[in-house]
Amino acid sequence: MKRMLMTAAGVLLLATAAAAQTPNDYASYVAVTGRAERTVTPDEIYVSITLDEAEIKGGKTTLAQQEREMIASLRDLDIDVEKDLQVGDMSGDLQTYLLRKDRVQTRKSYILKLHDAATLAQVYASLGALNVADMHLLKATRSDIDAIRTELKAEAMRDARATAETLAGAIGQTIGKAFSINDNSYYGNDAIYYDTAMPVMRATAENKALAEPAPVIEFRDLKVECSVSVRFVLE
Repeated sequence: MKRMLMTAAGVLLLATAAAAQTPNDYASYVAVTGRAERTVTPDEIYVSITLDEAEIKGGKTTLAQQEREMIASLRDLDIDVEKDLQVGDMSGDLQTYLLRKDRVQTRKSYILKLHDAATLAQVYASLGALNVADMHLLKATRSDIDAIRTELKAEAMRDARATAETLAGAIGQTIGKAFSINDNSYYGNDAIYYDTAMPVMRATAENKALAEPAPVIEFRDLKVECSVSVRFVLE
């Protein structure tokens, strides 16, 4: 029984030592960095839209009327408002009395998700015919950003291995197993953030419809990058 316990203890020590291996445990190794990147066009564009009763001349159009007009305008552009339009601020439900008690300021904000710059241009032109207080670009990203990152990590690993093979081959050696892998990717570059007001052109009381065409709006592409540090045994 005592011999069995000693044998088990010896196996445990060997396993612990193997698990605790460091670069110093290998006679020689090569440390390389693999990189991969891809440029993609954003397919999720988030826009902030604000309606404000106080912005309306004469106060003839209520917030509820503005909201109905905005939703109708978005539906005319084949935008799924039930899915892609969310209330971003409910301060419009609050009544703020200013100097005169018979005057009420009411605001309401929304977050609209669009899928391309062309539709954004149409929204910009369409809401310009309404009494919209302002529009702001918030951010642009990709709906499949996680899948793209997974693919790029694999590409970065292949790049690291190719570099290691080139270096080892230059001195007549080959590479063995990888014993250390670190993901150095920066995950803050998965979206383009904006702090940009889009001045909404107002329709005049005499001319409710704007004759100007939709503006040309282009987004810069989103660059997704991944980087890994890998150590391979030299053989």
